[in-house]
Amino acid sequence: MPQTSTLLFAVLILSALSFIALAALLAILLTERRHGRDDADDRNDALMEGVMEVRRELSSQIAQTDARLTTAMTGLLNYIVQEEKRSGETLQNFSASSRGELERMNSILAKEFLSLQGMVDARFAKVLETNAGAAEGLGKRLNEELKEMRATLDQALGKVREENAQKLEAMRATVEEKLEKTLSERISASFRRVDEKLGLVETGLGEMRQMARNVARLQNILANVKTRGTFGEVQLNAILEEVLAPGQFASQVKLDPKSGEMVDFAVRLPGRDMENPCWLPIDSKFPLEDWEMLEEAERAGDPARAADARKGLERALLKQAKSIRDKYVKPPVTTEFAVMFLPSEGLYAEALRIPGLADRLQRELRITPAGPTVITALLNSLLMGFMTLAMEKRSGEVWRILTEVKTEFAGFTRQFEVVEKKFREAQSSLEQMSVKSRRMGSRMESIEALADEHPDGLPVSERPSEASLPSGGEAGEVPSAPSDQNAPISFRKVEVDSEAPSTVS
Repeated sequence: MPQTSTLLFAVLILSALSFIALAALLAILLTERRHGRDDADDRNDALMEGVMEVRRELSSQIAQTDARLTTAMTGLLNYIVQEEKRSGETLQNFSASSRGELERMNSILAKEFLSLQGMVDARFAKVLETNAGAAEGLGKRLNEELKEMRATLDQALGKVREENAQKLEAMRATVEEKLEKTLSERISASFRRVDEKLGLVETGLGEMRQMARNVARLQNILANVKTRGTFGEVQLNAILEEVLAPGQFASQVKLDPKSGEMVDFAVRLPGRDMENPCWLPIDSKFPLEDWEMLEEAERAGDPARAADARKGLERALLKQAKSIRDKYVKPPVTTEFAVMFLPSEGLYAEALRIPGLADRLQRELRITPAGPTVITALLNSLLMGFMTLAMEKRSGEVWRILTEVKTEFAGFTRQFEVVEKKFREAQSSLEQMSVKSRRMGSRMESIEALADEHPDGLPVSERPSEASLPSGGEAGEVPSAPSDQNAPISFRKVEVDSEAPSTVS
């Protein structure tokens, strides 16, 4: 029973609060009507939000009230059931009175809710009417303002279009001017580059024509047997001049007085005497046709043809080597062997590739084949031998020079000992001078200390005597007496005694 009373009291309080809120809302609406409609839009929005908030709050409160009533009814029924067990008649009376009270309260709440709903609906309809009128007026004002803004924007856009058109015209003129200038400069630069390239192309064509003429000349030289030999001789002559001195080799040397054959080049080797040297024959050979046939067969990939061409090259090299042996190997005028110079490294490599050819040439014919690289190495080794022989011949002169150097070095050693002795004497003199200078410095410090102790001057008994002055030579000057008694004593001249040497020899 106390719980039911509490719930009823709470329901009454909520109803009162709802009425108060509604009254406040009505007061706000009445206040708004008294004010002008300057801010009608904002207040209408706030009013609509307030009305909706009140409706939501009322709905929430009603739902809460129903829930609480349901909860209270459940508790009340439980309480009635419990009380019914103890007292049936009391419970029936209480139940009847409670039901009547609840029905009365429900009817009251329903009436109040209906009344409040009617008031809210009426107020809401009135607010809608007011908002409709305000919205219509606001729409008219907005249309007018939009028209004014549109007119202003049209004017501003017209001015902007005119300014943009003027600026675009100026930019177009500037761009056309710069573009024309840039194009003319670039076209001129391109024409200059084209002229330069054409000049380079013309120069290259001239060089190619010159090269073609040189190649044609080289082909003519190599096609003729005589000129081909001249080509090998020129190359061999260049190598000899680069490695050896002019007196160490000779060209077109006649080795056998009985025959008129002359070898292309011969290296002068030391013999029994300088008038009759021993010659090393070097002859240039260039079997171009056989080598070209071998190269063409290898490029064509024909092994049989390549083998035949290699045999032909071998026969040609053996023939040339036999000719060199018969013509130019004449001991003791010459060495027991000769050198066959092959002007091309490729030809020399093919000769070495033929099995047994190099060994046969050296063993049977006493001929050493050599390409440009091998002949250079051979000549360098001969040059080293020449240098060694020259050093052996001049060994006596070298020993004489070494003896003279030894004598000169002995004299230099004696002079150095004299200088060292003089240096020691000078060092000793310098040490004596240093000792005496320190002694004089200590005496000067003692004199300055006495001067500080007796600013009016030293007593007669304490003045330095003549015996204390440095002896020998010219005595140092006595310090000059300053006019001011507070001035420090100054020494104008102090000389070292005669014991220190004046010069160092």
